[in-house]
Amino acid sequence: FLQMRPMVAGGERFEVQITQQEFESAFCRSRQALGNGRNEKMADIVYIKPDAFQLESTQAIAEEIDRLNANLLKAKRPYLLVGPGRWGSADRWLGIPVQWRNISGVGAMIELRNEKIKADPSQGSHFFQNITSLGIDYITVTEGSDDCFDWAWADAQQAVEETTYLRHIRLDRAFILKIDGQKSQCVMNYHSFNSDLNHSI
Repeated sequence: FLQMRPMVAGGERFEVQITQQEFESAFCRSRQALGNGRNEKMADIVYIKPDAFQLESTQAIAEEIDRLNANLLKAKRPYLLVGPGRWGSADRWLGIPVQWRNISGVGAMIELRNEKIKADPSQGSHFFQNITSLGIDYITVTEGSDDCFDWAWADAQQAVEETTYLRHIRLDRAFILKIDGQKSQCVMNYHSFNSDLNHSI
């Protein structure tokens, strides 16, 4: 049986402009992003610590995420979730086996492809379709390519909480996430440019 599920439409009518300056100075950039638009509602980032990550610990990581998610959801603070492999994977060796209830407060998600997990992006799964249907931006970062997530920058930020596998940081103001849906390009910046003052997307 073939099940067809519609992708979200609506944001495509807005043209998003990403400058070269924004691309070069971003703490995260990707050329494989789903979504379209501009998000300035997140100042919290929860990420799996690269040095602590182990494939055999993905279930334990999901449980830690569930607890942090509950706290952020209660505080009404949407957050960026960053980790390796497929989010919501049924195979815990390919990513973090979270369910929607474990991440229900998330505002955007990054899945990392690196030497530890080289799983194909999770586009097409039921979990993935549910995420995109809710308008949650989904970004794939292939480390070792032109994509990047600036770990040094993230580690330099003060932690609100740190667990065995996770680190939760809170910025003093919201960062800017922009996705050009036509080019599947995404940047995240933690400082403003003159073009941003005009909110020209």
